[in-house]
Amino acid sequence: MKMKMKIWNLKLPALLCGASLFFSACGQNSEKTETSAAQNEHSQSEHDMSASDANSNKMMDLMHENMTEMQQVKLTGDPDRDFALLMATHHEGALNMAQEEADNGQDTMLVNMAKKSLQMQKEEKDKLQQFADDQKSAVGDTAKSMQLMAPMRDMMTKMDHNMKGGTDHHFASLMSMHHQSGIDMAKAYIPLAKAPAIKAMAQKIMDDQQAEKQKLDNWLQKNQQ
Repeated sequence: MKMKMKIWNLKLPALLCGASLFFSACGQNSEKTETSAAQNEHSQSEHDMSASDANSNKMMDLMHENMTEMQQVKLTGDPDRDFALLMATHHEGALNMAQEEADNGQDTMLVNMAKKSLQMQKEEKDKLQQFADDQKSAVGDTAKSMQLMAPMRDMMTKMDHNMKGGTDHHFASLMSMHHQSGIDMAKAYIPLAKAPAIKAMAQKIMDDQQAEKQKLDNWLQKNQQ
């Protein structure tokens, strides 16, 4: 009996030591598992963020920025001056979109159109801005001038915020809409026009943007998503 007790007394510390090592190892494995899970979750989060960035629509962001800039234009009630300033701001949005296409587009026709727009619309924008800056109009009734903003607001409500495709498709689709709002703005202005030079420019903008819009719509028809 005494011999058995001695043997038990010798085994007990070994058993306790073994149990201690077992639980310690389990704890380390648990920590490793938690760390690995946290790392995987962080990696997945980064992947999701990258995917979200990749799927973001830069063209749409530029459209929203342009709409905000147009809403901040201070109107005077002088239709010539107000149209010139609004259209100059509208052109600024088109220039930013064209630059994005020129930098990141893949379709040769669209990229060339964007590059052509950069030159042509920059010249028109500068002329419109100069005319607006030269006008010293006193602030009056801006109700008619406010009507010039209606096409842009209407365009924003029709935008597809879940638009598929890449830079080329976004450019073609949104620039077509942007051109239509410019055409409608010019149409709204012409009956109010008093300055012959700005009226003639409005007509030219209508003609040019209608021709470009037709090309964009044709491209979209052939390259449906």
